[in-house]
Amino acid sequence: MKKSDLEHYLEVLTSFDTAMLVTLRGEEIRSRPMAIADTSPDGRLWFLTSVESGKLEEITDSPMVNVTMQADSKFLSISGSAVATRDSDKIDKLWSASDNAWFPEGKDDPTIIALEIVPTYAEYWDRSGVKGFEATLKIGKSVVTREPPDLDGDVHEKLDFPDKVMGEQ
Repeated sequence: MKKSDLEHYLEVLTSFDTAMLVTLRGEEIRSRPMAIADTSPDGRLWFLTSVESGKLEEITDSPMVNVTMQADSKFLSISGSAVATRDSDKIDKLWSASDNAWFPEGKDDPTIIALEIVPTYAEYWDRSGVKGFEATLKIGKSVVTREPPDLDGDVHEKLDFPDKVMGEQ
């Protein structure tokens, strides 16, 4: 993976504060909105959640997940594995005042866990800024010419992440 691809991915990723976490429940696909607690330079992301939530059971049965994000001009889809931890130092680092709404006992709440998403593959579309303006013009032109727009890799990128041991930092 080219460093610039990872840097652009991280720019897109860090522009979001919420995401949809998609899990498997048996043969059903489930999704729910989650506040992003943190991201790391290697593309991982973290959520805080409760051990009592259904998603933990789903992740235990099938740790493969998808995380999706969407804004006006940016879209991101991340495939990977979910790893849960009760590490109090990690929870303390991820904690924000808004988490009190979900955990009235604070960061020492016995039900709180940190959920790490270790990406294996990501795909993003970034139509913000100048590249987005250029993409809009090309799309408009394609409506008139009735030919598909030629959008370059700066707008749409696919990334394969190196194999890592789940939970490895």
